[in-house]
Amino acid sequence: MYQDVNTRFNVYFNGTLSYEEGLTNILKTNKEDYSSIIPMYPISHHSNASGATSNMDRTIEKCRKAIKLHSIKVKPEKDYKKANLPEYKLFYNQEEFNPALKQAWLLLGMSEFHKADFLGSVGTFNYIARHYATDKNMIATCQLWVVRAYGEMGWIYEAEQVLSKIKQDDLKQSNVGLFASVNADLLLKKHQYVEAIPFLELALSKESDKDMRQRFSYLLAQLYQKNGNSKSAYDGFTKVIKMNPPFEMEFYARINRTQLDVGNITNVRKELKKMLKNGNNKDYLDQIYFALGNTYLHRADTANAIENYKLSVEKSTRKGIDKGVTLITLGDIYYQKRNYVLAQPCYDEAGKIISNEDEDYGRVTRRGEMLSELVTQNDIVVLQDSLQRLSLLSDTKRLEVVNKIIAKLIADEKTAAEVALKESQTNNNAIDGDLANMPPIGMNTLGGTGEWYFYNPDLMRTGQSEFQKKWGRRKLEDNWRRTNKATSLFAEEPAVDSNTNVAQNDTTKASTGKKEVVNDNKTPEFYLRQIPGTPAQISKSNADIATALFSMGQIYKDKIQDYPMAKRTFEEFIRRFGSDERVPDAYFQLYLMEIKNENQTEANVYRNMLVTQFPGSKYYKILSQPDYTARIEKMYREQDSIYSVTYKAYNDNDFNAVFEHVAFIHKNYPLSTLMPKFLFLNALSIGKKDTPENFKTALDSLVSNYPQSDVSAMAKDILALIKQGKEAKTGTTSGSLLAKRDENTKSEINEISPQQFSSEKQGKHRIMLICNDSLSSMNRLQYNVASFNFSRFMIKDFDLIINKMDSAQYALSVTNLESYDEAQWYLNSINSDETISSLLNKMNARKVIISESNYALIRTGFNLNDYLAFMTGTNGKPQKVQEVAIKITKKSESKPANEVKNNEVAQNTTKPEELKPENKISKPVEQPVAKQEVKTEPKTTEKPVTTASTQVPKQPEV
Repeated sequence: MYQDVNTRFNVYFNGTLSYEEGLTNILKTNKEDYSSIIPMYPISHHSNASGATSNMDRTIEKCRKAIKLHSIKVKPEKDYKKANLPEYKLFYNQEEFNPALKQAWLLLGMSEFHKADFLGSVGTFNYIARHYATDKNMIATCQLWVVRAYGEMGWIYEAEQVLSKIKQDDLKQSNVGLFASVNADLLLKKHQYVEAIPFLELALSKESDKDMRQRFSYLLAQLYQKNGNSKSAYDGFTKVIKMNPPFEMEFYARINRTQLDVGNITNVRKELKKMLKNGNNKDYLDQIYFALGNTYLHRADTANAIENYKLSVEKSTRKGIDKGVTLITLGDIYYQKRNYVLAQPCYDEAGKIISNEDEDYGRVTRRGEMLSELVTQNDIVVLQDSLQRLSLLSDTKRLEVVNKIIAKLIADEKTAAEVALKESQTNNNAIDGDLANMPPIGMNTLGGTGEWYFYNPDLMRTGQSEFQKKWGRRKLEDNWRRTNKATSLFAEEPAVDSNTNVAQNDTTKASTGKKEVVNDNKTPEFYLRQIPGTPAQISKSNADIATALFSMGQIYKDKIQDYPMAKRTFEEFIRRFGSDERVPDAYFQLYLMEIKNENQTEANVYRNMLVTQFPGSKYYKILSQPDYTARIEKMYREQDSIYSVTYKAYNDNDFNAVFEHVAFIHKNYPLSTLMPKFLFLNALSIGKKDTPENFKTALDSLVSNYPQSDVSAMAKDILALIKQGKEAKTGTTSGSLLAKRDENTKSEINEISPQQFSSEKQGKHRIMLICNDSLSSMNRLQYNVASFNFSRFMIKDFDLIINKMDSAQYALSVTNLESYDEAQWYLNSINSDETISSLLNKMNARKVIISESNYALIRTGFNLNDYLAFMTGTNGKPQKVQEVAIKITKKSESKPANEVKNNEVAQNTTKPEELKPENKISKPVEQPVAKQEVKTEPKTTEKPVTTASTQVPKQPEV
């Protein structure tokens, strides 16, 4: 058959070559993380599709050309001798009689899939399944590709539903490998690694492509290793090495294999050290040291493990996920050993490297934030203790220590400069080598996302981490640089910002006679001036140490939950600062920890200290009672309900009830953990009923007594507004946020003016072709109009959407028309086409031009008859829709000049493209649309014409 041979060895052959070249480019573009479970296919890293876009576009073009030029729709002369044979019936009832086009259609969908147009490929494969409804193997094959597309989009439930409907008996033997690989891929995406192994083994046995066999083999060995099957994993990695894979895959296979051979640890370390000497591994030394560290960690030799992990971090040149894994492992070791100061930088740096999709991301970032707070306080203690020790030395000894510090600083800076210079030279060489492949300025280099470079979430996370490292966690507010807003807020004199103008400082120093401040950290004066010498300076230093120690105890107890370290810290605070006003708080924290550890004896010791040594504290009233334990338990049971009642009273403007509830809590439960919230409601109630001075005093008391509470931050904001001259609004509250929102919503509804149709002819319009015929007839009409569009308009795109107008009528909408005039011109164009015009007359279709704004109204509060009555200018019974449409159409027969020009250019310079009615699917499934892009209709209460399970009738011949 001429068409078959011409399709197979001409157009389809060229498309296949382009497709295979695109797959190769995807593989080359792929940058895999072999240290974690790799995906089945490189396209699962969707950014890789950018490397094959041009190849896949060419394949799509060839497939469409083959379908358009070589399709055979005419049925052959019927052989009545075979008419009753089932095989002949299937053959004669099919829509396409060129057997080569089956593969062309499949190649079209596969190309869209590997272009990362997963939604588009779903529409294509669904159409193919309907187009070849008599070929069970073709239907099952398309369903498998739909499962893959759903899996890549993350629609796991939908993928499972489609997969469950596939009948394996319908698949030919050649598609068994595809079936196995699709199952394995879906199970891997669900992290069901054990269940994926048998499917992956079958897929590997059926795979013929060399690169994919290597990939599947490596992945299978990884799954064996993850599931504890060391023997199979060792054999699997050995098999990968013998397959001569890419260097990086072979390297990681060797690394993983050495870590499996735990029986003879000496040989493992010997092989790893041999790999260190291989020059080909110079960029992978970090992974070799990491593997060495693992061998020591398996034998509980944490000292040598830490040493090798440090070398791994130091030798890392790629700064990728491998370094992040090493840092997390090293941080975990320090964390378990309670060396939090060394663990913090590991977690902090790792949090900047790993992505938020990593399973360790939440744990690592949370620990990094907690430990950053701890290290900040610890640094204060260490620094102030060091400065106080220096203050006790003689001037000679003190200067000697400072000079050593300066010498070390200079040496460290010199080493850092040498390293930076070396890295800069390496980077310059790499840049020089890549200049030939550098994309033009302005070209998108972010995998086709079109986003600005600094929208990268990894960069944003890095910047956030750097900010918190320098400034801590700051609220978005004025004067955010101030550490203690409570004191600066009420200071009589304005605080001096750290960035005060240098000239002003110089003037101040000259006028006061003070010595000029030295900011050069390589001069002794820079360090000597920080050493406390006067009693006031020593007192200030001790106050800083006391605050930092108490904060460290709270972090250990409440955030890290390391009770032994918290106990040691609070006891150190009490030992060094026994006269501090927070000593009772420290004893109470020790008491709570012993209660939590069910150590009643030690808890009673701290209780007795609070009762006997601090009779005036807030803890005395409750702990001195014989039934104090029952009273505390009762407090935890009742405080939530009391707060709920108090909050409701505030919203109901019952401020006297608020005062009563707060007084009750003060009297009976002074240790309530909700006390800051009660005091905040109390202060707000004072602001509504009392003087501004009393309101400010209540807020000051809350901030002073509970500076770390979440409501204290709001109290500080209110105080800042008061400081700026704002006054509290007395009277009633606005109620709860929900009530306020309901009130605003009702107000907005009442203010909405009645909606009216518009006679505006500019802006987006659509043409509706309305008929009382069946959905099958509407599909026929859609198909013919789409064919007309594809053959006539190469530049301008029109969307075709089928909607159900009511219980009896369907409408085919032609959208994306720029104005009323363009809609008229388009309507005249389809009227001039004999096929469409004849079909419209046969279907008794009615034609209506309507703007998108008016269309939105007829889908909500109005109907089509209302619109037609508006257009005819009558308030009575509207004319027949068809008559009105004809009247509208005859208003203008002219074609816009710009459209004439564009159309002529398109017809003269552009080759026609093949029509492919795609069923673009989204959640929930919408109408099939005859166009490359889908425009969804506004949501209505009407049921969609088709669903995912609806079989669309066969398409008519063109």
